[in-house]
Amino acid sequence: MTFALTPFSPVADRVYTAVAEPATVTVGLVVGDEAALLIDAGSSPAQGAEILAAARRVAGDVPVTHAVITHAHFDHLFGLAGLAGVETIGHRGLAATLAAKRPPAEQLAELGVADADVVAPTRSFSLATTLDLGGCYVEIVHFGRGHTDHDVVVLVPGRGVVFVGDLLESEGGPWAGEDAWPAEWPKTLDGMLGTLGSGSVVVPGHGAPMSREDAFQQRAELAWYGGKAEELYDANKPVVGAWTDGGEWPWPQGQSEAFLTTAMRRLAEAGRPKRRTLPLLT
Repeated sequence: MTFALTPFSPVADRVYTAVAEPATVTVGLVVGDEAALLIDAGSSPAQGAEILAAARRVAGDVPVTHAVITHAHFDHLFGLAGLAGVETIGHRGLAATLAAKRPPAEQLAELGVADADVVAPTRSFSLATTLDLGGCYVEIVHFGRGHTDHDVVVLVPGRGVVFVGDLLESEGGPWAGEDAWPAEWPKTLDGMLGTLGSGSVVVPGHGAPMSREDAFQQRAELAWYGGKAEELYDANKPVVGAWTDGGEWPWPQGQSEAFLTTAMRRLAEAGRPKRRTLPLLT
């Protein structure tokens, strides 16, 4: 497994991003007058320590005091144990996820991470919490379920930047694994979208920064896939083969099928009755 980190680059006034491999995850840094904040920690404790060291070089005399973890997936969380001396923050559902289900042994082995090194943040919250970095006010908000049941968004309103984790991805579309909540995802994004101004910079968990218009477009795509999942579910059609039925699919096949698979499973789990449709008169 090859680990790497690009240099931090500015996306707004004293707001920076870097890309951590092997998962091409975007990590963020917000520097205030008195303190600095990291967003996400990479895929291993060693990478987390590397991210922290790089962030300290960029922040200069301003100490990096806090880090936010957007959700519990390995590329955002597993570096947490490397953030020595930093107060770490996450939604309470993140800790609950780790307590209920530990990472697979094969995943840990591939990354060279011990199970004991996968830890929860030191501070948790339910709906929202705030940080004052000195001349820079940050809001950390859980708008609802989407990519996971504990996604958090980091708002930096004074600088027009929002970090959204994997609720959005600018290359292809966001992945929906078995822990996603596709039907609720668009509504969750609505809360975040309501905070954006015309010039806001939206930083996704993977890919280049997005504009407000880009974010609204992906929200519409998520809703489209939700409707497609209901269509297949009601017609008793499998996901396999849907891609070849034609039509314009917003995302690549892999993302499309992953989203539809999870969406249809959630519909079944919820006991949603299949809706019958009448044929059109000709």
